[in-house]
Amino acid sequence: MILTKDFMKNEKLITFLKILGVIFALYMFLVGIKGLSTGIKHLGGDFAKTVMSTTSDPFIALFIGILATTLFQSSSTTTSLIVGMVSGGALTLSGAIPMIMGANIGTTVTNTIVSIGHINRGNEFKRAFAASTVHDFFNIMAVLIIFPIEMTFGILEKASTGLGTLLFGKVSTAQVFNSPVKKAVKWGAKQIESITFDNNIAFIILSVVITFIMLYLIVKLLRSLVLKKVEVFFDQYIFKTALRGLIFGMFLTISVQSSSITTSMIVPLAGAGVLSLTQIFPYTLGANIGTTVTALLASLTLDATAMVAAFSHLFFNLLAIGIIYPIPAIRNIPIKLAEWISDVAIKNKFIPIIYLFILFIFIPLTIISLGGN
Repeated sequence: MILTKDFMKNEKLITFLKILGVIFALYMFLVGIKGLSTGIKHLGGDFAKTVMSTTSDPFIALFIGILATTLFQSSSTTTSLIVGMVSGGALTLSGAIPMIMGANIGTTVTNTIVSIGHINRGNEFKRAFAASTVHDFFNIMAVLIIFPIEMTFGILEKASTGLGTLLFGKVSTAQVFNSPVKKAVKWGAKQIESITFDNNIAFIILSVVITFIMLYLIVKLLRSLVLKKVEVFFDQYIFKTALRGLIFGMFLTISVQSSSITTSMIVPLAGAGVLSLTQIFPYTLGANIGTTVTALLASLTLDATAMVAAFSHLFFNLLAIGIIYPIPAIRNIPIKLAEWISDVAIKNKFIPIIYLFILFIFIPLTIISLGGN
């Protein structure tokens, strides 16, 4: 009996230590992602800002949004900049809306990079890659549907302007909310940066190494923490219905002010088999809504024009969900495409790298270059 009690105590202690390990690994995982984002931003941020103000063509603006967000590794950063440019008169609302649509596609690059951390692990990689690319395909599909409608009828611009006119004249200065999670992660990333003596390349490499090591630890610890119990918790409470998953994704993204972080966090859970693709899908849609809050908060410090631009981002994501999600035949397209590309990727490990390069770098750069000539 005493032996059983001692065993139970040890079991609880080990479980507690493993949970602490998951929390620490998750924190360092987020620090790694933030470091990767900051390093890329240092290398490409000025270039992205310059590119963002170089066109009045809506089609080119769409790809500028993709490229700028790929370089910034954050749609929140891109849309906040766009909002500021609209307020300052450097960009019209008509020019801002396609860029915002592009930012929605560009923001998915981070979780796709994270999924490559599973590349040597067979079915684990297949699940992780599908979980990351389902977000890509939904956002691409949303743009394919809504972009031509917006260019023809200007529904987002009219709805945003209408709501702005109804609610606001001039918006008074307000304090922008700073997430404590975001502050903690930013502090950790700065410590990593200090180790690299402000060398951007070394900073990016070290951040990638940290991200992938922590990814490995999270998956290992989750598996050892009796995976079925973790699955039951998610199934019964957080991801029981699509609506719950969507709301959780939205509020988590609002709390950390980054859809890149919240969608990347879910990739290891998919890889470990804790969550299915159909459970993850609505969560990523919630992240799409949640990420619009940063630009809305940024616009509070500017004026009504800036807030109207921020509204357009929110309306775009709500409209995309309203069009795509309710109809099963349309809703299943991103899921089936994600499953297809993950099947292809598991047979050829170069596919994910080629996919990332073509979608997020080559196509946007080519179209922007051709548009500039």
